[in-house]
Amino acid sequence: MKLFLKDHWDVIILYVIDAVFLSFAYHRIDGFQTGGGIFYFLFLSLFLLFLLLLCRYLRKRKLYRALEKGPETLEDLIDAGGRDTQTNAFSDYNRKCYDLCQRQIITQKEETGQWQNHLMQWVHQMKTPVSVIRLMVQSDAKKMDTFGVLYELDRLQNQMDLMLGMARAGQVKNDLVVEKISLGGLLQEVIRKNKRLFIQRKVFPRVEIHEEMLISSDRKWLSFAIEQILHNAVKYSEEDSAIEIRAEKAGLHVHLMIRDHGTGIRKRDLPRVFELYYTGSNGRENDQSSGIGLYLVKEILDDLGHAIAIESEAGQGTSVSIMI
Repeated sequence: MKLFLKDHWDVIILYVIDAVFLSFAYHRIDGFQTGGGIFYFLFLSLFLLFLLLLCRYLRKRKLYRALEKGPETLEDLIDAGGRDTQTNAFSDYNRKCYDLCQRQIITQKEETGQWQNHLMQWVHQMKTPVSVIRLMVQSDAKKMDTFGVLYELDRLQNQMDLMLGMARAGQVKNDLVVEKISLGGLLQEVIRKNKRLFIQRKVFPRVEIHEEMLISSDRKWLSFAIEQILHNAVKYSEEDSAIEIRAEKAGLHVHLMIRDHGTGIRKRDLPRVFELYYTGSNGRENDQSSGIGLYLVKEILDDLGHAIAIESEAGQGTSVSIMI
């Protein structure tokens, strides 16, 4: 009720002033012969004002009560409808706000759930190399396999790079430094960094790229993307096989191809390999995939303006093409 009176105080004051002024003016021109006539006029005016305010209050009572009480739940926002046009318009506005809020909550829950799943998978991935390193140290520190320890540390580093890349997904554009770089030199750096991976798995790269071949890209992020592709290629390759890496000019662009001769990707999995957390049949069978690497590769290459495509057949290996 207080809110209603505050909303109509100007109407009340104007009506009272108008009634007093009219009654006085009418009296001056001999309209009212007695004081009772003036009182009757004022009483009738105030009575009509009361009826007007009462009708308006009854029509908007639900709205004013809702505004004075305040919402206790989000559902209260959409429970202020009535017979008044303004009240219904306000209710419709609140309903739209409620729907928008619900969509944002659902989106936030999905994103939070994805991060929770990713963290659980990441912790699971960390357990194996940590356990292996611990066993190596505990078994015999003097005869510890340094190469094996470094290999496990490389696995840890790769998983931490994935975590960092995941945390920065969507912000790559803010960290791009596009420059002319040697594609052959960049690939040699990536291969040297992951040499223990190739040796441990007995899978070796075969590079056919001229050192003079230049590309325009961001060295750090393109290296990260190529490294993840190579990790996948090694992961699903047989021992003593090779990974073929070559590049050729395609007009104004450079076509980079990375092909392995491993297990390949089943036809039903191929359309979804870039989806976040999608591991496919190979990942479920071997329990080696987090479903993050190729997702980040696609996101990064999209930000760099490079196209990527994958061709594969189960048992025949996989070919990844990047148009730079």
